[in-house]
Amino acid sequence: MPVMTTPTLAIAYTDTGPREGDAVLLLHGWPDDSSTWDDVLPALHEAGLRTIVPTLRGFGETRFVAADAPRTGNSAVLAMDAIALMDGLGIARFMVAGHDWGSNIAEALAVGWPERVQRIAMLATPPRLGGMPTPPFEQTQRQWYHWFMATARGAQAVRDDPRGFAHVHWTNWSPPGWFDEATFARVARAFGNPDWVDVTLHSYRARWDEAAPDPASVWLEEAVKASETLSLPALYIQGAEDGVNPPSATTAVPEKFSGPFAFVTLPGVGHFPQRERPEAVADLLVTLFTGDPATLSDTIYRSQDMSKFKPLLAGAALFALAAAATAAGVAQAKTAASPLTQVATFDHQVTGVAVTADGRRFVNFPRWTDDAPISVAEVLPDGKLKAYPDDTWNSWRNARASELPVGDYFVCVQSIVPDGHGNLWVLDPGAPGNEKPLEGAPKLVRIDLATNRVTKVIKVAPDVALQGTYLNDIRFSPDGKTGYITDSGTRGAIIVIDLESGKGMRALDGHGSTQIDKSVTVMTDGKPLVRPDGRQPAFSADGIAISNDGKTLYYQALTGKTLYAIDTGLLREGVSAAQQAAGVKTIAETHVADGLWMSKAGVLYITSPTDDSITRLVGDHVEPVLTDKRLRWPDTFSEGPDGRIYVTASHIQDTSWFKPGAPASLPTALFAFDPVR
Repeated sequence: MPVMTTPTLAIAYTDTGPREGDAVLLLHGWPDDSSTWDDVLPALHEAGLRTIVPTLRGFGETRFVAADAPRTGNSAVLAMDAIALMDGLGIARFMVAGHDWGSNIAEALAVGWPERVQRIAMLATPPRLGGMPTPPFEQTQRQWYHWFMATARGAQAVRDDPRGFAHVHWTNWSPPGWFDEATFARVARAFGNPDWVDVTLHSYRARWDEAAPDPASVWLEEAVKASETLSLPALYIQGAEDGVNPPSATTAVPEKFSGPFAFVTLPGVGHFPQRERPEAVADLLVTLFTGDPATLSDTIYRSQDMSKFKPLLAGAALFALAAAATAAGVAQAKTAASPLTQVATFDHQVTGVAVTADGRRFVNFPRWTDDAPISVAEVLPDGKLKAYPDDTWNSWRNARASELPVGDYFVCVQSIVPDGHGNLWVLDPGAPGNEKPLEGAPKLVRIDLATNRVTKVIKVAPDVALQGTYLNDIRFSPDGKTGYITDSGTRGAIIVIDLESGKGMRALDGHGSTQIDKSVTVMTDGKPLVRPDGRQPAFSADGIAISNDGKTLYYQALTGKTLYAIDTGLLREGVSAAQQAAGVKTIAETHVADGLWMSKAGVLYITSPTDDSITRLVGDHVEPVLTDKRLRWPDTFSEGPDGRIYVTASHIQDTSWFKPGAPASLPTALFAFDPVR
């Protein structure tokens, strides 16, 4: 069995089925092992699905990397293990099915990474969305082992005989005779893992607050508790004879799903549906993962006596009814298969996005047409925003401009970009309303991502940030010592900042490549975009990207149609303006463009606000990547650790600048798409 090594674990897993197929992550439960899916896999492979089946921490051949690592087993940290595995395999989006522990791991994945998890099947264990209330006495009796393991003597009993402890549950949770001892003996070898008992004890103690969750996973545990429902297409499968989570204990499950959802009960089946009735589970999963969920009832037991499966068909019919009754959910299911995935929505106009090496996501809101309550925010897993790095830096208000020192607050943030060296840089042109900058306000602010504290403020000098300057976007040299900023104001330029000394200079100042192209008419919705007084958008050098080796800087005026580049070696003190001008290269004729991004794979992406699309540079021309009407003015890019490309839609054409009477605050969104292969 292959092993994927992450910073925490050496994860044993299998990766089988068609390599080009849609990926399905299959998660086993407790007390069980990854072989629980063996009889389901052939049908999934025949349906064209690629399957990834890991062995959870504490089980089988999976091992901790560090001897002193905490042997934690709460659902959220197990979900983080799963994401690390999928990242290692280079799989950006996937579907997931989980049994028992795996059910709640799948749930945590859907909460923590909604842009990556497309569909979900939960088997035999209900969701914990909204938190876990103390169960009624009848259910408490079924879950006696939870409380038993919370005691010192109970824990010791499990250590003394882990195999015997597991055997009790196999015997009690499903109808008599459902398994043979040879099968149990093979599976029980997984419980011989030296960490099985510790991980088991922590898992059950943590869910009832008798132990703290793994510190790295607290954010996800809290996100699951804060989430009331899931909206992605979902399937819940349970056995009618389940001895630990019977139908009487799962009546509230449908309330946890707001999209297409089926609640399927398998007659004569206990707690291990995929082992007891693998053909039924496989049929249900194939339908969920390959087709329209509403057609589930059309594909179950096509060649068998249907009368035997009335309880099952009733569940399937519920799926169809739920899908028909939740049109919004059906629409979301279709969107999940679209090249563009909506990641988050906002009540104010967003421009910048930054995704860090560990997957944290940040956005910023400029003060253009409204006095946004937050300038820079971290997007939490549940979609909520948290002022970053703190409330104080975000407490500027235009109405208090005369009393607040502009150097100590975010005044009008335009862009946020990580430098690849553990810092997030905030670019603040200090120009509310996109008008002239306030004196002393243009600045760069460096935030240490490990401590979430501001560690440096670089004020851009008045002879660099001129009266008509608007600091638009920034890219960094690979060594993190130099920042390159586009000035999209009245006199376009590339501003070069020495990030160590804080000194800056203007390059290509007034050069034709950094200025607006007066022959260009900015079009949106099929007509020229103009203000009430007839003015068109006039933005100079705007989009900017740097090659992965740091040697070439790409840039373009928004009001333009030409992509230019220059050797970064020319953007330094001592190089004359004439030498810089001579070094400018025309790369391609493009289109009106706002954001540029050079991906880790070396693909240059370009936003196209005029037609709600993304293009890419291919040789000396551009080719389309995707078009989506939800991309109202695609603005700024960033890239996640998995290679997914994030892009904001800032709705500039919908602002009161161009639509008198439009609300000051605009609803906007963040999207993501898979990189071009």
